[in-house]
Amino acid sequence: MRVGVDLLSIERFSRVARHPRYRTLVFTESELAEADALSGPRTVERLAGRFCAKEATAKVLGRGLGQGLGWRDIEIVGDRWGAPKVTLRGRARRIADEADIDRVEMSLSHEGDFVVCVAASVPFPDGEVRR
Repeated sequence: MRVGVDLLSIERFSRVARHPRYRTLVFTESELAEADALSGPRTVERLAGRFCAKEATAKVLGRGLGQGLGWRDIEIVGDRWGAPKVTLRGRARRIADEADIDRVEMSLSHEGDFVVCVAASVPFPDGEVRR
């Protein structure tokens, strides 16, 4: 099992969350649509949480973003109950497969100006063929 943790100041991140070019470099269309459906500060808070979750996931994969991982290789969207769901694509999926990681589970928490994410790897079940 691998674990990754990240902590982020929402205020410090707000410039990235509001910048049109940075938004499209860092976030997928689904992530942006989810955040933009919220209003005002909740949009920035949502994107800060997604950014924090991407960082924690990169740590689980043993790479920094830019070290064989792209921002959009990791997508974090809410499931039907709002819990964060991680989708690994491209390089992130290949790195996970090489490390016998089936999926990444996580928990996000917001408090005041901060968001924290704890992510953990879940291995492939015994005998299952990797993707």
